[in-house]
Amino acid sequence: MALLARTARDLESVRGEIEALGGAASAVAADVTDSAEVDRAVAAVQERFGTVDILVHSAGGSQRKPVLELADDEWKRLVGVNLDSTFYVCRAAGRLMHAQGRGSIINIASAAGLRGRPNNAPYSAAKAAMINFSRALAMEWAPRGIRVNTLAPGRFLTPLTETEMSVPEKYAAFVKNVPLGRIGRPEELKEIAVWLASDASAFVTGATIVIDGGQTLL
Repeated sequence: MALLARTARDLESVRGEIEALGGAASAVAADVTDSAEVDRAVAAVQERFGTVDILVHSAGGSQRKPVLELADDEWKRLVGVNLDSTFYVCRAAGRLMHAQGRGSIINIASAAGLRGRPNNAPYSAAKAAMINFSRALAMEWAPRGIRVNTLAPGRFLTPLTETEMSVPEKYAAFVKNVPLGRIGRPEELKEIAVWLASDASAFVTGATIVIDGGQTLL
């Protein structure tokens, strides 16, 4: 398994956990908004493991700010990390998958790409584009045995949300708009990603699976 992030240090603990369970892992540092760095990283993965069978692309970032206050460079940076990175990573891994005639790509979008979020327009727009990009790839690459699907999670408990969601008042205010009455747990996202990566979902491509406790229904 290859782990890709901006700095290898971010991934060393994960790599250690995988190896402790008997797996093989490699941490590769790359800026996914730079196509040349992505190509080099995927080449390093191919050299180490020989193939790329599964790609989980989860790069992303947001900035809460009204559109009228957004600077050009802020817009470009957010679209770059959320959308351009998807193109670069899928293209690089897709070349190898085409050569081997198989592969499963799982792009992590967001429920914000389906309904939009105020003061978060670049993120919402880029994640919506990621969903449609993934659908286009699913149709384009299906003849080569490559499946492309998208996960659209709502709010999950992660290091990025833990500080805000640990405040009882903020948590209560948020889950009031979630039909299931809570935020998601990381393992609930993991299980669906594993299913999409496996042969159990061999007839699934072009799907967008929403995992948000029903929030987009409101």
